[in-house]
Amino acid sequence: MEGQNYKQLLDSIKEHAKLEIEYSKLTLAEKLSILLSRAIVVAILIIFGAGVVFLLLWAFAQWMIAVTSSVWLGVVITIAVVVMLALLVYGYRRQLIVNPVTRFVTKLLLTPEE
Repeated sequence: MEGQNYKQLLDSIKEHAKLEIEYSKLTLAEKLSILLSRAIVVAILIIFGAGVVFLLLWAFAQWMIAVTSSVWLGVVITIAVVVMLALLVYGYRRQLIVNPVTRFVTKLLLTPEE
């Protein structure tokens, strides 16, 4: 009689372990899907954003050429603006890029299911 109880207990533990593994797989698949979809959206936005930034810089260079009446000076000023913006982004990379990405991934992976 006791052997039967242990067998039922062992079978119930095995079934519980299988269900926990299946739940973990489903949770991982859900979180990876969310992460991948966000990455794709961000990549698309970066591509469109790069096109917009390129057109704005071209327009700014044309405007600077008209203001300074010199092609090389207008282009040099535009390059200087781009370099200053790049240095600002690099200087504030932790606040602009690292912290938001870390917060998103941490919230996604560590928040318990409802």
